[in-house]
Amino acid sequence: MNIRFSGDTRDLFKFDLVRHLMKSFPELASFTFIPMLTDRVEPTKQKKSATTDLLKAAKAGKAGSQNRSLMEHLGKLQEIEDDMDYFTGIESYFQQENILVDVLQKDRFSHEHRTNYFSKLFEQFPKKSLVFLDPDTGLEVKNPTRRHLLFDEVKKIADHMDNTSILMIYQHFPREMRNGYIRSRCTQLSELTGTQPVSITDNEIVFFLLVKEPKVRRRLIDIVANYANTYPMLRSCADE
Repeated sequence: MNIRFSGDTRDLFKFDLVRHLMKSFPELASFTFIPMLTDRVEPTKQKKSATTDLLKAAKAGKAGSQNRSLMEHLGKLQEIEDDMDYFTGIESYFQQENILVDVLQKDRFSHEHRTNYFSKLFEQFPKKSLVFLDPDTGLEVKNPTRRHLLFDEVKKIADHMDNTSILMIYQHFPREMRNGYIRSRCTQLSELTGTQPVSITDNEIVFFLLVKEPKVRRRLIDIVANYANTYPMLRSCADE
């Protein structure tokens, strides 16, 4: 993730979905946020007109727009420039929702030091948690950078998960056909982890969700589908 886009409509979608999952799986003890925070590529002379974007999101019925409390929190996050203020704001929102949140690795993420970044995670890896990986762009490509999550990192994290935990991965759409892209990525993740992902998309970004236990996965499919039915722009998929 990049702090330059804090409080935007993607944050609205991702954190409202996180809330929905946490409320739907009371057995989850915590929400674990792994931000993969990168340096700003451009000057921060001015935030995107995120306030206007949120208002447009509400009018268009975009994912998360029914969550007024989150909308208010994101409006405040648009004004911040400091990383720690952003994390404090996210923690504050989930605490208000009575959801235990743990932001792991608040340090900057870089391509050169990614091995060290993830090795520290395994020293304190959570159990019974919704584990959210938030790379700038998403899963690795032919020439990955700090904006990508590598497949071997996904594999190691999935291997560390217990049967109750859920892994959630952020992915920005490239300029490809949406359906084919989702199927391709789901196939890659399934071959990598032995678990068929559940996906949900608004046609701008997509989240891949993985869980080891078949019974939990069946619940996850229904819960994600119910969330998707709340917003007309969303579509969920859980190919077998």
